Amino acid sequence: MTSPHDRLGEPIRTFDGRAAGRRAWTWLCLLSLASLALIPAAIVYLHDQVWWVGVPALLLSMGYAAAVGWIAGRDRPRVRNRVACLYTGGLSVTGPGGAADYTWDELESVTVSGRHSGPRVRWCFTVVADDGSVLRLEDDIPDVRTLGVAVAEEVTARIVPRHLAAVRARESVRLGPFTVDLDGVEKDGERLPWKAVDDVVISNGMVTVHACTGRMDLMAVASQMPDALAFAALCHRLRDLNESF
Repeated sequence: MTSPHDRLGEPIRTFDGRAAGRRAWTWLCLLSLASLALIPAAIVYLHDQVWWVGVPALLLSMGYAAAVGWIAGRDRPRVRNRVACLYTGGLSVTGPGGAADYTWDELESVTVSGRHSGPRVRWCFTVVADDGSVLRLEDDIPDVRTLGVAVAEEVTARIVPRHLAAVRARESVRLGPFTVDLDGVEKDGERLPWKAVDDVVISNGMVTVHACTGRMDLMAVASQMPDALAFAALCHRLRDLNESF
């Protein structure tokens, strides 16, 4: 049987969600027990009007219960978290649904989305493989943003040269709602020639083709656009290519 190490090359980093899950469950259990243990004492002392003991006990119990809710909302602990391993030649993920591994050449697209949840951003990277399978990297994997960005960069590095070759062969390439060719970029019937493109950026959840003064920007929601990073990189290459002529 071929091991992931044989297919994917040398290991770079392991993102083990099990340790983070165990810590979250440990704190939830300890704080829940502390909160429950204080309730009878608070009731007894309040009933006997021993306020200086009963009130602090009640407040502590409420505080521990609030901490339980905060940890549960922040970490969303699961019974079984996943483990992802990043390799020089690909990615493997092991979890409740089993194990899956992919070489970089087997991955076709990555869609990035981020949602604010209090002070945190919950990242989700939706990865589509060439066999049609879909892998979602979410916050049950620790430091998922670092992992997802590494995957997106590897996929981008492989698909941009293919798209660039197609455009140079006078073909049009469609990425999300945008169509790119040698002459410019288009979205919903609005077209910008490369000489009118000032920059292409991904910021605040949007993919924006900034136009030079006097033209309208082209925009799309990043979370609804596969390969937004590849689109931006391709546009920069084509704009530079156009300027060199």
